[in-house]
This record gives sequence, C-alpha cells and structure tokens, in this order.
Amino acid sequence: MNNKEIDAWKRHTAKENSIFVSTKVKTIHPVVDRIAKRLLEINPIQFVRVTQSDLQASNNIVIKGRTKIPISTPGHPTAIGVHLIIDASESTIQFFELTSAIKGYGEKIVRAILTSIPDDWDALVIMDYSEGFWDKMAKKYDKIALL
Repeated sequence: MNNKEIDAWKRHTAKENSIFVSTKVKTIHPVVDRIAKRLLEINPIQFVRVTQSDLQASNNIVIKGRTKIPISTPGHPTAIGVHLIIDASESTIQFFELTSAIKGYGEKIVRAILTSIPDDWDALVIMDYSEGFWDKMAKKYDKIALL
C-alpha cells in the first residue's frame, strides 16, 4: 500500500469517524482492518489509531504534540477504549489496556476484537488489574489466555 491506498482505506473504514495511521505503517493487515471496522461499529467509539504494532480505539483522544492518541487508560472517568498490541508474525493480540466508563462496553469491545481475529490467533492478557473482568471474559470466551 502507498499513502494514497492508506488514505483511501481510512476514508472507507472511518466514514464519519477518525482514523489515525502512523506514517511508518505501509500496509494494513487484514486482521487490523477487521478489528478497526468492528470497533467503529460500537457507537461511542469514534477514534482509531494504527501503528506498526498497536491499535488503539476510544471515544476520547489526548493530543501529544502532533499525535492524537485514543484514551484507554483503565479507570478513566469518561473513556471507552482499548489498546491492543498486535503481532501478526506470532498470530497474537495482547490486550494492553481496556477501559469502559459505561458498564457493558468492555465486553462489547472484547467481543468485537475476538470475532475479528482468525481461529488460529491467540488473545492474551498479560497484566490483569481488572478485579475479575478478565476472569469472566476468559470463562465466556475460550480464545482468551490469561498469563
């Protein structure tokens, strides 16, 4: 993909939403494409940021210099968002951060991501500060591995 193709992907995927793609990204992996589209189907989520190894999505952003970063900090008072670390070569998605100021959206985000990844991919939770959320998700969805 060249810059024109990335811009076309952003326009096609985002519609009225905003997608930010790092200039270092040269192609959009099909899994990243599916995750971004499904996350943007969740009503409050408006912003998606794609880098070479991360996908972040949220209803709020913070601006650091020229970079717009979707907010996914756990416990944030107004944010509904997620930060994923994606390793396509290892077929893994790591849930790095997840927050939901409104009950129920955390699971909607998890479901959107899990339905976007192929069956042979793993969804990992390395650090769990959720006080039970990830235990519930791991019982409900076989694909989640708590490490």
